[in-house]
Amino acid sequence: MIAIFFALSQELASLKPKVNILKKIRHAHATFYQSEFCGFPITLVQTGIGKNVSAVIQYLSKCFRIQLMVSSGFAGSVNSDVCVGDLIIGKHVLHSSQKVFEGNIQIDSTLFCDASIVDLAVRLSRTDTFKSHCGDVLSVSKIVSQASTKKHIGNQTSAIAIDMESFAIAERANSLGIPFVVIRTISDGIEEDIEINENMVTEGGNVNIPATARHLLNKPHHILYLNRLRKQTKLATNTLSAFFPNFITQIYNSLLT
Repeated sequence: MIAIFFALSQELASLKPKVNILKKIRHAHATFYQSEFCGFPITLVQTGIGKNVSAVIQYLSKCFRIQLMVSSGFAGSVNSDVCVGDLIIGKHVLHSSQKVFEGNIQIDSTLFCDASIVDLAVRLSRTDTFKSHCGDVLSVSKIVSQASTKKHIGNQTSAIAIDMESFAIAERANSLGIPFVVIRTISDGIEEDIEINENMVTEGGNVNIPATARHLLNKPHHILYLNRLRKQTKLATNTLSAFFPNFITQIYNSLLT
């Protein structure tokens, strides 16, 4: 079975309408959607943001025979050639525990994505529908909100994109001996500041409406930014929606038994 992990409900929307959901399971803050796609078993997991996914994966691995883990959803660009709506296929997943990204950036650990899965994803991403990039993804512990910081990360590391979850998922997959890959899409470009707070999202990965309303009351000029972000996340969601159906089918037809 393929398990695809998303932090946010908006990210999950890229694939949820395309599958037949058989069962919805809640565990702690996470939600599992046991599903099938064209007769193939698949579980969609909404984890919430950050690295608190280890217990979620442990529970999932006890319930199902997982053959592939995919870290998916949105990512931020740290490369000027990587733009909003582009598909990101991870080659390596890097981790830095730094809280402030100034000066030299320390990479604490590096994990490999499964080479055969990466090669297949790269072949399937050669399309006129969207642009794709294969490269390293850096996982960090907090939202990187400043464009200048994203540029610095791109200059100091091999990463082309950043997120907050992929390394934790990769680390757990590695310990379980399960193949792993990153398939993400860019929701914010390298030139953009991010005007959102982490408390605007619930632990489970849904929009925290009261916190968002308070934020906009205090900073009403951010309404324009959130409207722009909404359009960009829709574009990013469309990219994942276009890529995943053929990817899932080809994974089962060629690599999984």
